Amino acid sequence: MAKAIALAEETGIGKAKGQAERLSTFLGDVRGELRKTSTPSRMETRTTTTVVIVTVFAFAAYFWAVDYGINHTLNALISKLTQQH
Repeated sequence: MAKAIALAEETGIGKAKGQAERLSTFLGDVRGELRKTSTPSRMETRTTTTVVIVTVFAFAAYFWAVDYGINHTLNALISKLTQQH
């Protein structure tokens, strides 16, 4: 009898049952975690969005300034090195 059970577990039927049980456990865990979450208020969402937008523009300005400085420096160096005396 034990041999028949072991054989059934090795076949597709046993694997399918095991996968179904794992899926059921996983979905139960997901449901439990979702119960722990909360939806932010309208004010929290607005504040967070504002912070993200301001941060994006600040980084854009910083990278523009760095890019402009490197570009200006390299152009000056190239023009200095390529001048014929």
